[in-house]
Amino acid sequence: MSFDEALQRYAGLRQQRDYGQLSDYDFRQAVAQLVAVDPQGAYWQLHPDTGQWMPYQPAAWTQPAPYGQPAPPPAAPLPPPYGQPQSAAHPEEKSSWGQLLWDILSVAGSAVMSAAWYLYSGMAETQPDKKTCIAMVAIPIALIVLRKPIDALLRPLEPFRSKIPPMVLAGCGVAIPFLVANYLYSHGESQFPFMFKTYVYSTILSYIILRTPSGGRVINPQTMVH
Repeated sequence: MSFDEALQRYAGLRQQRDYGQLSDYDFRQAVAQLVAVDPQGAYWQLHPDTGQWMPYQPAAWTQPAPYGQPAPPPAAPLPPPYGQPQSAAHPEEKSSWGQLLWDILSVAGSAVMSAAWYLYSGMAETQPDKKTCIAMVAIPIALIVLRKPIDALLRPLEPFRSKIPPMVLAGCGVAIPFLVANYLYSHGESQFPFMFKTYVYSTILSYIILRTPSGGRVINPQTMVH
């Protein structure tokens, strides 16, 4: 099985599990079959929780024994993902507080930006742009609350995103607001409706481009072999 084929199957299996179409046990059993071989002949498999490529270790995927039967001895812990130090072996545990802090800062920053726009837009002869101000706070909160279902929708795109260098993705994310603003302006949008649509469209499009679904950016060992 090729690395690309394994990544596509993994994305499909995670989506089935997230939607309740596949039990966690069946999901892990299926992921254990996703084994790929690099040009040097080394075998790799995807970790079911993180989506990272790991050295192939059949014993590490032993499932719990059926009820009433003695459990097998615990398997040796998996090594860290290819090319990462030992401290990076459990990214979810280390990133949970970082994600929470980032969420708080995102909402707080959006609230400050919303307040600033409310004051600035109210300086004109018209009423303040309440619609855009609400969107500036509501959209970040919605993206946080709905993160899991949104990740489930974005996960099928991850095999394709993983082939794009991170700097290219970042550049696209930065360029999106300017491209959206230019498009809307050239089509006659102006003033508050222009601001509202620019913020909403650019925020959603940038999120789709930059967001890495839960499990982290998948590392393909083929791209790391010299």
